[in-house]
Amino acid sequence: MVDNISSSGLIVKIYKWRKKFLYVSVVSFVVTATIVLILPKQYKSTAVLFASRHFSVSKLVIEANSGNQEDYMQLGDEDDCEKLIQVISSDELKLRVANAFDLWTRWDLTDSALKYHYLKQKWQDMVIIKRTEFNSIKVEVYDYTPEGAAEIANGITDYCDTIKKEMSRQMAGNVLKIVKEEYDNTLLRMKVLEDSLNELRQLGVLHYKEQVKAYSKSYAKAIEKNDLAAMKRLESKLDTLKKYGNAYQTVHDNLEKYSFKYPDIKGKYDEALVNYNSIIPMKFVVEKAKPNQYKEKPKRIVITLLVLVANNLITLLFLLVKEKFNKISFK
Repeated sequence: MVDNISSSGLIVKIYKWRKKFLYVSVVSFVVTATIVLILPKQYKSTAVLFASRHFSVSKLVIEANSGNQEDYMQLGDEDDCEKLIQVISSDELKLRVANAFDLWTRWDLTDSALKYHYLKQKWQDMVIIKRTEFNSIKVEVYDYTPEGAAEIANGITDYCDTIKKEMSRQMAGNVLKIVKEEYDNTLLRMKVLEDSLNELRQLGVLHYKEQVKAYSKSYAKAIEKNDLAAMKRLESKLDTLKKYGNAYQTVHDNLEKYSFKYPDIKGKYDEALVNYNSIIPMKFVVEKAKPNQYKEKPKRIVITLLVLVANNLITLLFLLVKEKFNKISFK
């Protein structure tokens, strides 16, 4: 351990070793300055987003009760903001942006089996996603050219909706397939039932219950008048109703059931179709990224000063320890 040294004693020792510190400072400055001058310049561009509300488009377009409709112009809440951050941070978006702007070449990523791993590592250095106190999202992108930084930042914001649309269309497509199948089956069943009713009508069964009442009443009057011709004619009609009446009533009831079902299934089909074809953007762009000609990295002076201070502190500690060991050895 180094003995406790007073400030005046420390100053004396620093003065004593001033040539060593000067040598360390000169070497550190030359080496550090050379390295930082070789480092490529990086420029930063920033885009600012607000998340939009997430809801079904069909509720906005089709739903009759306007009091229950979502306000599509309203900014999203904390949950919506978190969902947007998850999309921005997704590997799928990173790959889309990397392929669109050729980040493999731009960021000099190794073309190997581990290139996706290198992309994630480089992304952590070059892209920063911040959630602000106002519930907005800052997308800060660094690149080796001002225009490149702005292009990548704006590309990240644009691909958010692309990924959201593909996710939503996949789910909406599955729902649409199921609903359309049920909708088509309903139409087909109604068509079959209507054709069956038309065939029964051609046989003389127009409305089973009403015809039974009417023919029975007329038959009673014919009996009362002893009108044999009318009785025979009505008996034939009643026999037809007896033969086909149950079939007519069954078909009629089934058609009525499907007729009640049709508006509901048609509404669901329209909703599924709207949700499949239309997607509400998941963000509001407050500020698009613009090229900034001011160099953001590296901070050459800061890096050089930090290295100088660190190396001199290490040198001081080394000299103090060395002096202590020399005293122990001398004793």
